[in-house]
Amino acid sequence: MGTLIVLLLIAVAVWIVWKLFNKPDANEDGKVDHQDVKVAATEVAKTVANTLDVNKDGKVNLADVKAAGEKVAKKVSKPRAKKAK
Repeated sequence: MGTLIVLLLIAVAVWIVWKLFNKPDANEDGKVDHQDVKVAATEVAKTVANTLDVNKDGKVNLADVKAAGEKVAKKVSKPRAKKAK
């Protein structure tokens, strides 16, 4: 479990660095500083929150986990189509 958390933290850090690499001076003040990192981190946090909010109620909570589980269950329970020979 600890390894998974570390990998997720590394992935988020890489995502923030990637945002900074694409647009280093996000607030267009002429220099790359902690404010630009804050803007990039905020953009990443918004994207993650929107992605995790499966039921689109504006909050990430257990209802989203349940909705995601139901989506996966629907996909898994569908029978495969037979291949044409």
